[in-house]
Amino acid sequence: MNSNQKKEIIIYSILVFIGLITVGIIIYHDHEMLKEEQPPVSETEETSAAEENDANVNVPTEENSTLTDDEIISKPTENEPANNNSSNNSTTTNNNNNSSNNTKPSEEVKPNNSNPTETPTSTNNNNNNENNLSSKDQKVIEEVENLEHNVDTLLTNSKDDKTFKGVFISLVDFLFYDGKIKGITFAELTDQGKQKVLSIVARIDAKIEAKFPGYKEKISSKTSAAFNKISELIKKGAANINDFTKEKLGETDYQALIDEKDELVLYTKNAFSLVKNFSTNLWNKTTTKLKEWYEKYRESN
Repeated sequence: MNSNQKKEIIIYSILVFIGLITVGIIIYHDHEMLKEEQPPVSETEETSAAEENDANVNVPTEENSTLTDDEIISKPTENEPANNNSSNNSTTTNNNNNSSNNTKPSEEVKPNNSNPTETPTSTNNNNNNENNLSSKDQKVIEEVENLEHNVDTLLTNSKDDKTFKGVFISLVDFLFYDGKIKGITFAELTDQGKQKVLSIVARIDAKIEAKFPGYKEKISSKTSAAFNKISELIKKGAANINDFTKEKLGETDYQALIDEKDELVLYTKNAFSLVKNFSTNLWNKTTTKLKEWYEKYRESN
């Protein structure tokens, strides 16, 4: 085979290859033209068709919606014979026609037995406590709450605990030594009023303690035990008024504060602007009066 024959074969092969590619392109083009001639199905039509199919599946008729419980139970399953289905359907239709006016809904709304006026127990208790407060309770509570607010304000930037020592001593005088707030003694308050006052005093003590740890021990070495015991009694009374009586302080600790009254009065003077509506009775106590009081307490217990 000479070179000219080889060239002819190569040229022929190239032409055949080009022909095949051309045929493929024509077939592909015809196929695409056929696809373009067919109108596309819009999404709206597809959605409508899907909704129609869903609507035809398990849609209850007006008759079936009024079936009674017994009729629903007797409804045949898909596996039962066709004759049973037709007979049951005819029976159901007749029953529905006869009792269309007496049909009861399959679900009844249960009445709400809860009383809409009821409030949580804690809220009721708080409301009852507020209602049981006397006018004297309210006056004293308002004064002690104002004191707490003023203590909060002063504690923010205060670096000296003298004023707060005077505040606590004045509160102790009111609770244990017949001191007065706006002319009212602690003994004159109702139990609800007493417990409310003790709760506020306990908060004041805790706030001062957080700012100045051990401040009560620093008032006087001879009164630190008494003041710590008083603090515990106040906390117990705030939780349960029945756990609070000034007699539980005991004769020794009770007398310890009286013995140090000259030193304690200096602190109360530092807190005068905060406790100006307090009138002390601690300094008027005498050993004789104390013994008479404590003897009566021991005889009654």
